Amino acid sequence: MTEPLVSVVIPCLDEERTIAACVASATAAIARLHATGEVIVVDNGSTDRSAELAAAAGARVVRHDVKGYGSALKRGIAEARGRYIVMGDADQTYDFGAIPDFVQLLQQGADLVMGSRLRGTIQRGAMPWLHRWVGTPFLTAVLNLLFNTRISDANCGLRGFSAAAIRTLNLRCNGMEFASEMVVKAAQRRLVIRETPIDYFVALPGRVPNLHTFRDGWRHLRFMLMLALKYVFLFPGLIMSCFGFGFSLLFLLQDVSVSHIPLGLSATMFVNALSFMGIQIALFGVYAIAFSTSQGFAEEDWISRSIKKYFRLEWGLAIGSSILLFSVVLGTFTIHLLMEISKPQAQVSIPVTKLAALCIFLFLLGLQIVFSSFYLSLFDLSKTLE
Repeated sequence: MTEPLVSVVIPCLDEERTIAACVASATAAIARLHATGEVIVVDNGSTDRSAELAAAAGARVVRHDVKGYGSALKRGIAEARGRYIVMGDADQTYDFGAIPDFVQLLQQGADLVMGSRLRGTIQRGAMPWLHRWVGTPFLTAVLNLLFNTRISDANCGLRGFSAAAIRTLNLRCNGMEFASEMVVKAAQRRLVIRETPIDYFVALPGRVPNLHTFRDGWRHLRFMLMLALKYVFLFPGLIMSCFGFGFSLLFLLQDVSVSHIPLGLSATMFVNALSFMGIQIALFGVYAIAFSTSQGFAEEDWISRSIKKYFRLEWGLAIGSSILLFSVVLGTFTIHLLMEISKPQAQVSIPVTKLAALCIFLFLLGLQIVFSSFYLSLFDLSKTLE
């Protein structure tokens, strides 16, 4: 059987009012390419006539019972026979007439082509104010910052990709965060990502959206953070430990005052604890990166490759034992000095010191709970991503 040039995949859940028009629009766009193609509608448990109407309009209908936007798209991608795949929603908010623009960019060497509503035309009322000016720009900025991408609309549902390239990404999300997973993993694999402006239209009156603003926005953000472990754990931990250790040395070598207030025992306790906590968080990052890459959840980068290449148990034991031995020797010397110079010292407020210690403990406990929550979520990915 001849390989079609393009497969159009449309996930569908109760869209009987619009699905036939979407299939017709996609079919007409394929015809303008003067090439072979197919339209696949993945029916994700519709209770109306969506599947029947899609088939009547000329689509190949695939029934898929595992609920979720990502789940339906994964099934559609697996079923697609085309060299290129274009995905889009079934609610007529996207113009499938733009398919030739996506195919052209794919033929020119792109692996993933993102539609951009923000660089195209958004019909009045098509996108809620919160999505247009807050949610989408914020999530796009986070994606660009964490994964070094250069896109303008991270959440656009009209996009095209090479079938060969997309099947190497091991896409796993079943929910709305599938859209972020695709871009993140394409960026990690250094696939060629391009953008094309598209038009975005108002959904038909009375349609109940499948998107939940805050829940799905958080799912997108959560997923990106889980794949940016060096920014969640490693780099913050290293910054905290360097900050704490540097000030520990400063307090050890000289007296420090701020606004004529001396920084004494409480400040010393804080910076030492901060240094220790930073090291612990950085180690969480090492564990999490090693775990996520070993499970195939995240793509390898220079950090994971360095861990795999250079880490040896014996080296870790040697470094740890050396630090332990040095601390014992230094501690013994310190006790000797205390015994030699023990005499009345400047007055210390014990209650205030205890209160400061409690504050420090509570502060660090909060930090630990936050970072530990991210870490623990990696141990049951299927539950976290459901």
